Amino acid sequence: MKEASLSIIEDTVNHKFLMVRNHRGINKGCVNFPGGKKEPNEDMLTCVIRETKEETGLDIKNPVKIGYIEFPTMDFYVHVYKSTEFEGKVRAKDDEVDVFWQNADNVPYDQMREADKDFLPLILSGKYVKRRYFYSPDFKVERIEDIDD
Repeated sequence: MKEASLSIIEDTVNHKFLMVRNHRGINKGCVNFPGGKKEPNEDMLTCVIRETKEETGLDIKNPVKIGYIEFPTMDFYVHVYKSTEFEGKVRAKDDEVDVFWQNADNVPYDQMREADKDFLPLILSGKYVKRRYFYSPDFKVERIEDIDD
């Protein structure tokens, strides 16, 4: 089981989100939020703080869990966090991502993966989302399920 974090950082003063464009991996060329795989013996809170720092240079404060997304056909499980408090200077991890502030009213959904286009509008509107996405071998979403507790 591969667990990962997704870190939504909101600048509430300027009404912007910190986003990344990926340079490698299955999301190469796509826009999303910072995040990455959990290391052995690491809890998810530590993971989201570490991955955010590695990819963006920012130290996030008080991240709050706002969603959980499963990709069972890829054995991948993502915990979504949001932070509105942060410090540091934005700098990209050049070999992995470009980092940029995006106006919150103009999130580039047309440059995102299918699943992201589905769950992110809900999360960004303030809903806690728990969803499961089933992908085909050619990386298309075949089925979406809400996860019941």
